[in-house]
Amino acid sequence: MRNPTMPGFRELVTASGLDAVTKQLGEALVLDALREVHGLSGRLQRIPSEKDETFVLHAAGTRHLVKVSGENEDLTLQTAVLHHLAHTAPELPIPVIRSGVDGAELHEIAPGPRLLRVLSYLPGEPLTGRAADPTPFGRCHAQLTRALAGFRGVDQDRALIWDLRHLGALDPLLDTVDGPDLVLAHEALEEFARRVRPNDLDTQLVHNDLSPHNILVDARGALTGILDFGDVLRTAVVFDLAIALSNLLDVDAADPWAAPLAWLRGYLEIRPVADGELALLPLLATARLVQRALIASWRARRDPARAAYVLSHASRDWATARAAYAGREAATERVLAVRR
Repeated sequence: MRNPTMPGFRELVTASGLDAVTKQLGEALVLDALREVHGLSGRLQRIPSEKDETFVLHAAGTRHLVKVSGENEDLTLQTAVLHHLAHTAPELPIPVIRSGVDGAELHEIAPGPRLLRVLSYLPGEPLTGRAADPTPFGRCHAQLTRALAGFRGVDQDRALIWDLRHLGALDPLLDTVDGPDLVLAHEALEEFARRVRPNDLDTQLVHNDLSPHNILVDARGALTGILDFGDVLRTAVVFDLAIALSNLLDVDAADPWAAPLAWLRGYLEIRPVADGELALLPLLATARLVQRALIASWRARRDPARAAYVLSHASRDWATARAAYAGREAATERVLAVRR
């Protein structure tokens, strides 16, 4: 059950910026702002996103990534993290924030406030659906984690609904599911509360949302971009690793754990993880899937304009979570064998 000293569901919703339904801005307004504060013009292509508004600006001979924050979304932490990575891990393909003609990186574009940012455009296509060996991406994940280890900044200890340490706060959402999904959610949350002690785990600032959707590759399958630092925060490193592995589980594959274990193998080549924490990974991967499915269902009802996007990312989570939870003991043995 939830620790009473931790924030509750409503507090996490507010802290995560999910209590406001963000209205889409007209593309003409965004283009006007780009001309005024960045001296840029061209054609905007809207990209589906979870909370902010994202566009690709096709300008003369080049492209830029354009983001407009959600209402009252605080960009301080992720901006500081991108600057940190530019210095500590220049070998990793991370977006670079572009300054406007006035030298500022953020510009208010509408009440809320809504903040405009322009970032470097990273070429490539999402890793999702690619038949690529996950091992080198696991290495890149570990390199990113090591590069973030020394970060110290404002709001790094923020409360975020996507932090697995707050899984128990999702109890109110259990009323939104029934049948096998409800049984699984109850069991996963109870086992998490019984076995996981976040304060005893190795902790630092982490990406917290690394998935094939947030990794770009070229035609040869080589890494060209690591995206979406909107969920960065200080939490358990093994939570961050479990999130990545949960996104690779494929309930329809002959071996659902083949890809996650390959990713883990590459990760452990660069950054060690204690056996006691590795043993938690199958449970934590299940917990992440349950977390995402519950939040997606709640958000789809609250913000119909983004329902298709949030549900598309969670459409298979219940089925995958059931398979992962049922096979967690065998998966734990395989996870620990990777290290040996």
